Amino acid sequence: MAQAGAANIQDGVTIDLRNLNQSSVSTDRSTVTLGPGLRWGQVYSMLAAYDLAVPGGRSAQVGVGGYLLGGGSSYFIDHGFGCDNVVAYEVVLASGVVLNVTAEAHEDLFQGLKGGSSNFGIVTSFTLRTFGLKGIWGGNIFYQAEPTVDQQLRAFHEFSGNNEYDVNAAVQMSISFSPGFGIVFVNQPFYALPQVNPAALHPFTNIQPQLGNQTALNNLAAFAIANGALSPDGARQMTWALSFENDLRTLRALYAAFNASVASIAHVAGISWSLTLEPIPKAFLRASARLGRNMLDVPTNPRGNSLVLCDSSFTWTNENDTAVVRSAGLKLLADISKSARQLGTLTRWVDVNHADYTQDPIASYGSANQAFLRDLSRRYDPTQVFQRAVPGGFKVGPKRR
Repeated sequence: MAQAGAANIQDGVTIDLRNLNQSSVSTDRSTVTLGPGLRWGQVYSMLAAYDLAVPGGRSAQVGVGGYLLGGGSSYFIDHGFGCDNVVAYEVVLASGVVLNVTAEAHEDLFQGLKGGSSNFGIVTSFTLRTFGLKGIWGGNIFYQAEPTVDQQLRAFHEFSGNNEYDVNAAVQMSISFSPGFGIVFVNQPFYALPQVNPAALHPFTNIQPQLGNQTALNNLAAFAIANGALSPDGARQMTWALSFENDLRTLRALYAAFNASVASIAHVAGISWSLTLEPIPKAFLRASARLGRNMLDVPTNPRGNSLVLCDSSFTWTNENDTAVVRSAGLKLLADISKSARQLGTLTRWVDVNHADYTQDPIASYGSANQAFLRDLSRRYDPTQVFQRAVPGGFKVGPKRR
């Protein structure tokens, strides 16, 4: 998470896991074991040699460890959250004890690590189920906003709510502002088979006019690299997350709020102001339930046949602009949340991997799961090292103000 005190810490101790970058595919190729220091682009490149894949981060530079501990949505609808595919963890507790955690050994911790974030120990390896993947189709398509807004929002709503959802198809829709381009839409259709422009994604590929179209047959690693290029390293960043039921009125209210927010940040040096919408269709939620229990407590039967995960990415150059950007960013979150709440579509789930530090994603898992995680923390970390001595990240106890 791109949060001060979590990704790193000023005048504190950072435990750098980059050198825990091991990987190994099992003899029968049914699982792969990954170190937390790997990034998903490296994982996809390694697995491509075996014609295999796992559900992982959408951008090449996303790290394995944080993504999987926070749940992790991916391109692969029929495989649920990334955490649903973990079959074993190696965990170092605060006491120094090393545990091999599976559904049979330390079952409670196995469940808690599926969304419980960095609250119980340092995970030094993850073993995931693999699946076959020979090639994919997709890429970025760019559009000026104003001529296409209605087409974009209708396409997203209809695709997400399709009663016959094609589980090989996925999409991300980004609404972005930068001073040089104004407001643009960047759609990223994805198909988990080497099939050019499949019918399931025509609602997006048929939208005109297009400023540019980078779709092509490709491999997963190259696709993730291209996605990551839209978020270059080196800038200050703010992210937040919310979720709502698939609803065209809510999508229109979201766009109106985004459009209204631009004036407050347009003068900021190096500003890039973006929201990304991702469908979480019922097929994805069914796959997640089929693969076992996680901690996220995401609604399984949303109206509109889908949830929508909305996350922000606001980047800028100068520290002096931080207060302006954060104020505008939090106002946009509040405005969208208010509209969704009034329309009856706002849902409780907050994605821990994109949440702002003013949010409480662990509480969004529901009181029963939060209580379970709190008890788990006391059981495996009785001196509460990861609650008290590690200030960054999201804790399982009551939110500290």
